[in-house]
This record gives sequence, structure tokens and C-alpha cells, in this order.
Amino acid sequence: MKQFKIAVIALFTLVTVSNVSAQDASNPWAVSAGITMVDVRGNANFGDILKDYFGTGDWEFGIPRISGERYLTDDFTAQVALSYAKVNSATYIAADANVKYNLNKLSEMVFGSTSPYFDPYVYAGAGLTHFYGNKFLSANIGVGINSWLNDNYAINFQTGAKRGFGSNGVDVFQHSLGVVYKFGAKDTDGDGVVDNDDTCPEVAGLAAFNGCPDTDGD
Repeated sequence: MKQFKIAVIALFTLVTVSNVSAQDASNPWAVSAGITMVDVRGNANFGDILKDYFGTGDWEFGIPRISGERYLTDDFTAQVALSYAKVNSATYIAADANVKYNLNKLSEMVFGSTSPYFDPYVYAGAGLTHFYGNKFLSANIGVGINSWLNDNYAINFQTGAKRGFGSNGVDVFQHSLGVVYKFGAKDTDGDGVVDNDDTCPEVAGLAAFNGCPDTDGD
């Protein structure tokens, strides 16, 4: 748990020095890989749940957690993820499908501008989990943040709760920390300026002229 807290602190340190470059129509696809931590939720009492969440508990590391994402609109992104961990000596395998809602627009509405340093979101979805030798469905909710290092790479932290259904269902908290790579931008004329930013997408040009050629040679 101590190592994971250090990793989270490192993420928010990166947030202060990185530039935002949210997943968008220019790069609609993203993949990520990293570590996950899973803890079985305790009592149903709300105060006890918070204590379990923020306490040391029996958090267990898992490697890997991999995910794929597809940009849908400026507000929504679809995410699928596969996680593996050992919790209390039991194998935990989860396949999840979530929809992420980008909070940058909400931040702009509340504060008048968006932060240039991070890309926060909330998510909800469903999953299929194999745990303690049983399979069950779950409902997922949580929050996350991408700290973009450049146009393609980011550090991601995501944390949330999963409610297991059925007689074999188990409620768990799950954190993850990983590296994100986004891709898929088209550059029709091959000039290094993606089509969404290229004023002349079918004619090779210069970045200084938004992808258009220097017609007067100056």
C-alpha cells in the first residue's frame, strides 16, 4: 500500500508539469497497461466503507491491468479493461466495460476555464468477475485522471468500487495506475500535420502554415 501511495503522489507531481492533450477525434483510440490493486469491501455501513477505502486494509497488487478505449464524443469515451490480481490468496480476474464522462467541460462551467495540466473523468459500467472460484456480474463506478506527457502518452490513475451481484457476488474497491498511449490520427498528405489540424489535408505543407505549402517561397 505504501508503494502505491508513493506512485499516486508521483502522478500528481507529473500533473503539475505536463500538458493536457485529451483523447479526441484526432486520436480516437487508446490503449493502456499498468498495475492494479484490489481490496474486498467490508461492512455496508457508509462510514465503514470509507474507512476500508482509505485505510491500509488488505490491498493486493495485480499485474497486469490492460485496457482499450474508443473516443465517442467530446464528453464520452468507451473503455474495456482486463485485470488480474491475487487477493487473500484467491485469484481475481475481471473484464469490465465502462463509459467515461470527461469533466473538463464541467470544470470550465464551474471555474471559467479548464486546467491545462490534467484530464479528469468519472465512469460507470458493468463487469464480469472470476473471484474465489465463482463468476458474477458487477456494477462499476469511479473516477480517474490522465496526466498527458505529450500528444500521445499519459500517466493514468483510476479508482472506484464494484458491486457484485448474486449469491456469489463480492464487493471490491479497485485502483489502477498505468501508461496510456493514444493513436489513430490520420495524415492524408503525409506532411506530419494530422488532418484535423491541417488546413490543406490533401496537399503536403508545413506545420508553420497549418499544413499548407509555402506558396510564395518566403
